[in-house]
Amino acid sequence: MEKGQGYQAIAEELREQIRSGRYAPGVFLPTEKELQSSFGVSRSTIRRALAALADSGWADVHPKRGVAACLGPNQELAGSVAFIDHADLINERVFFGISRALHGTGLHLSHVDSRVYGVEGAIEYAAEIGCAAAYIWSKTGFPDVARVERARQKMPIIALSHRLGAVQTDLITEDNLNDAAAIVRHLAQQGRRRIGVSGMMDMLEVNHDRFSGYLKGLFDSDLMPHPVDFLFCVTSGGGPEETSLLTRRLMDVDRPDALFVLQDMCVPAVVEAIFEAGLRVPEDVAVVAFGGEAPLQIDDVGLTSMVVDWPLFASECVRVLLERLRRPNQPYSRVAVSTTLVVRGSCGAPYDPAHDPQLSPDLGIHLGGRWRMQQEYLRIRSDTPRRSAALPK
Repeated sequence: MEKGQGYQAIAEELREQIRSGRYAPGVFLPTEKELQSSFGVSRSTIRRALAALADSGWADVHPKRGVAACLGPNQELAGSVAFIDHADLINERVFFGISRALHGTGLHLSHVDSRVYGVEGAIEYAAEIGCAAAYIWSKTGFPDVARVERARQKMPIIALSHRLGAVQTDLITEDNLNDAAAIVRHLAQQGRRRIGVSGMMDMLEVNHDRFSGYLKGLFDSDLMPHPVDFLFCVTSGGGPEETSLLTRRLMDVDRPDALFVLQDMCVPAVVEAIFEAGLRVPEDVAVVAFGGEAPLQIDDVGLTSMVVDWPLFASECVRVLLERLRRPNQPYSRVAVSTTLVVRGSCGAPYDPAHDPQLSPDLGIHLGGRWRMQQEYLRIRSDTPRRSAALPK
C-alpha cells in the first residue's frame, strides 16, 4: 500500500477490503494506531478516513470499542434471504409482504422448508448456500442451540412471531399477552361472565403468552378462571383437532358463555363443537380469536378477532434486517407490531347500522361496518341438528 495517501484514498482502500471479505461485517477494523502505522499517516487522517467510512455506510463506530465493518449502503446489498417455515403452514401474507418490501434493496426472498430439513437443518442449509440472512417462523420450541449458534456466525437470523428457543436474535412479533387480555376484557364488556379458552397449546411462547393474557383479562374484569374451562383441542404435530371434551363441556349447565380461541385457524373446529352441543353463536356462546389470518363467517355473522397489521409486520421485518446487515454488532431488538380488535358479530356486540351504510348486491350482506364480512370468507353454517362444514367458497 502507498504510504502517506489522503484520508479519502484510505477510506476507499478499507471499503475494498470489506468488499473482498478481509473484514467481514461485524468484525472490528485495526485500531487507529495500527492503521496509522500501516498507512504512514497522522492519527487525524486515520480518524477522517474512518469517519468517511462510517458516513458511507461501510463502518459502524462503537465508542470505547472500535470501528466495525458494515455491508455498505442499500445498493451494495445483494443476495438471497431465506424464509424458513413449514411449506404447508407458511404465512403467505408475511412471505409475499416481505418479498415486496425487499424490492429495490438488492435482496430477494427464498423459501426453505423446515418440514423437510428440520428447523436446525433449514438454518444450516441457508447458511451453507450463502444466504445473506434468514427469517425463521419456527415450529420447534427448543431447537439445538449449538447448531443454530454456529449458523448464526455465518448469517444474521431474525425470529418471527416467537423466539428461537434460547438463541439470541432479533424478534418481530405482537404484544400477545396484552392483546389477549384485551380480547377477554371485550368479551366481559359484552356481559359474558364464564369465558373459556380453546385452540392450540404447545411449547411455543406465543401460545403461553396468549394464555397468560387470557388469565390477565379475566382478573382485569374481576372474573376467576376455572380449570374446567381450559378446553384446548390440538397441540403441535398432534393431528386434527380433538373437540369431544369441548363438546361435552358445552353441554354442562355451568358451561362457558364465551370462548377465546388462541389461533383463528382453530375456529372452524371449535364452532363445529358448539353446534354439536346444540348451541348457537353468539346467542349461546360468543367466539373471539387471535390473528385475523383466516377470514370466517359463522352463520350470518363474521368472526371478531384481534387482527395483526401484516403489511406493517412485513415492513418491520425488512427494516430490522437492513439494520442488522449494516450493523451486525448492535443490540438485538424486539419489535411488537400493532394489532386491532375488529368487532364483528361472533362476540355478541350489538349491530350498529350507522356504521354499515353499504349493501353488497352480490353477497346480500352488509359491508364496511362492525360486522364486516368478505366474499372469500369460509362459511360455517348450522342446520338441524346444529352441525356444519367449514368449506372455502
